[in-house]
Amino acid sequence: MPELPEVETIARDLHARIPGRKIRAIWTSGFPLRMAKPIDVEGLRKIADGRVVKAVRRTGKYLLIDLAGRADSTPGVLVHLGMSGRLQVDAAEVPRAPHTHVVFALDDGSELRFRDPRRFGWIAGADPIDASPELAGMGPDPLAALTHEELARRLEGARTPIKAFLLDQSRVAGLGNIYVCEALFRARIHPTTPAMRTVKRAPALFEAIVETLTLGIENRGTTLRDYVDSFGTGGNNAQALLVYGREGEPCRACEAPVRRRVDAGRSTFFCARCQKR
Repeated sequence: MPELPEVETIARDLHARIPGRKIRAIWTSGFPLRMAKPIDVEGLRKIADGRVVKAVRRTGKYLLIDLAGRADSTPGVLVHLGMSGRLQVDAAEVPRAPHTHVVFALDDGSELRFRDPRRFGWIAGADPIDASPELAGMGPDPLAALTHEELARRLEGARTPIKAFLLDQSRVAGLGNIYVCEALFRARIHPTTPAMRTVKRAPALFEAIVETLTLGIENRGTTLRDYVDSFGTGGNNAQALLVYGREGEPCRACEAPVRRRVDAGRSTFFCARCQKR
């Protein structure tokens, strides 16, 4: 699933390409997306059709496409890529790939296309965009709103394992399995440690989260299978991963073999020597 660095990469790419373009038509495949829920096509057209794109940005794992609106409100389109979603700009004459489910025709002859083979993604319009119900209840974004003091406050009293804590989008928005494994390794914290026992290590953990995400963005995301950027190109961060996907290989810090365990159906990679219980 695309995580914060992948979504941020796409947001930056699109922000450099489509602001100033007017949406002149919206097409959908008619297939439902996440949770087999149909897209509110009429609502999406009411919000977006005929409007000019102002900006593209990210919060958590969501892409937000800001549209020109009233002085006191910014309508927009909210996009979640799910597990296999792609958001790319193509010339209108380029044939649409299979599993293309939403297309925004732009006034320069290009199309912003949302393709999602597994249909776990989501697209919706909202006015104002920041009041989208999907964003309600999200925790602070680690690159925009989180501080080590706020992280420590949230860790207090939390009995859940630290890895599960960081994956909970209501506690911290945007983190996923790959970057949580990497951040915990950088902070030398074992993934099963109760979150409340890491309060004093919150500054180091926060620094590790920021370093991990920043490196992922610099490398334009991690491509293991599905992820590509808005140009259809994979990211380069896989080669920089310290533990994720490296079971049995030597730890880059101490040369002990990297271990793998399964927690809640997800693979967890760690170094037992560097990340002691």
